[in-house]
Amino acid sequence: MNPIKRRKHILDELNKFGEVTVIKLSETLKVTSETIRRDLSILESEGQITKIHGGAVKKQVVQEDEFGARIDIHRDEKMAIGKIAATMVSERDTLFIDSCTTNLILAELLPPLAYSVITNSALIADKIKEHNLQARVYVLGGEYDYHFRANLGVSVCQQINAIHADICFIGAGGISPQHGVLVKSFDEAYVAKSMIAMSKKAVILADHTKFGQDGVMCIATLKEIDSIITDKGFKTTGYTQQDFGGKLRIAY
Repeated sequence: MNPIKRRKHILDELNKFGEVTVIKLSETLKVTSETIRRDLSILESEGQITKIHGGAVKKQVVQEDEFGARIDIHRDEKMAIGKIAATMVSERDTLFIDSCTTNLILAELLPPLAYSVITNSALIADKIKEHNLQARVYVLGGEYDYHFRANLGVSVCQQINAIHADICFIGAGGISPQHGVLVKSFDEAYVAKSMIAMSKKAVILADHTKFGQDGVMCIATLKEIDSIITDKGFKTTGYTQQDFGGKLRIAY
């Protein structure tokens, strides 16, 4: 298939589903991931799409609200991940939850128990209290970042460093055995690293599209985390569970 037809196919898929992944396009069109990424870069330069980690979404959706658009991308997979994560929470636990769309879905699924949650996301705090009045929820103060819908910065990290948590739930922009867990911004990374450092147990929530993706900063090596929860699409990533040292859990 020539490049013009290939890019038309990509746009057709976006019009049908609203989102495409590099892995699936590469398999369907029988070309390398690098070829697909070049196609996506060209389409983005033409203003027709917006690239995201592992693929692309329709331009007009992301312009309106990128965070809001991401919530519905792979929503079923995020629900499955969230259900597994929710079973790890016990009465009287203290939790750190950072700001990401998977954690926003997790907030709806947490059990109706008396535990404490510390988060840098007012959206997550509100969602938890909406479903569980027993929970005590604290929002970390800092500079508000609209892109991440979160409070970030030095003051947030300072507050985290004064708290000892039982477990933290952290999102990821990319994961690989070689590079560990990656995120896409430095401010986001500092908050996540602090939460991991101050928790007895660190759990990474990531749908299958995050595997093999890049980021600007590593927040933890595989040795520094206790569990990675992903969805059944993991089988398409080219990795095996053994690649992640037995720490990977797949939600079906």
